[in-house]
Amino acid sequence: MQKRRWWVRVGVTLALLLVLCPSFVRAYRVAGPSDAPSYLWNDLVLVNMAAYDLNLPFTTRTLISWSTPKAGDMVLLEVPGESYAAFKRIVALPGDRIEMKENHVMVNGMPFTYQALHRAGFDWVPAGNKLGAIVEMEKGSGAVHTITYTPDASPLASFSAITIPSDHYFVLGDNRDHSNDSRSFGAISRERIHGKLVFTFSSARE
Repeated sequence: MQKRRWWVRVGVTLALLLVLCPSFVRAYRVAGPSDAPSYLWNDLVLVNMAAYDLNLPFTTRTLISWSTPKAGDMVLLEVPGESYAAFKRIVALPGDRIEMKENHVMVNGMPFTYQALHRAGFDWVPAGNKLGAIVEMEKGSGAVHTITYTPDASPLASFSAITIPSDHYFVLGDNRDHSNDSRSFGAISRERIHGKLVFTFSSARE
């Protein structure tokens, strides 16, 4: 009898985990070229939906917040004015002053650093990812990552310094010529950030 009860408890626990797991961890397909070459179109990625907040399961109601987004985080967010979510990289935090000149970022008067990579080393990337003529490693206040652009290809390659409002974040796509991001819709409010990309299951690069 005791053994049977133990198996019942195990079964109930597993069932609860299967039901509740999507509230905390979800898999997504990358749909678009905006974060290439860091993440490619159709990559299967894992998102930690509880990276910053614990929500009531299957709702957007926050029960507790235990962390804040950091510069360099690739986050899942609601795109202002649109009905879809997207992945974007946080490059500036509340209170920061950010500007961009020819696709190169400066935050609080400190320029990010850039290292050119051989473009031919990315020729294998599928054409749908729309890589630019330039591929660089970008290092700022967050993790080092790869960006791409073509000089003079985008009217959003430069903008004057702006200050990020309280409880807002400035986000960019790593593919600077093909990203709908804070250069277009402005800094996003904290409540629009729903998770952090933490792992890639499968990719065209494998």
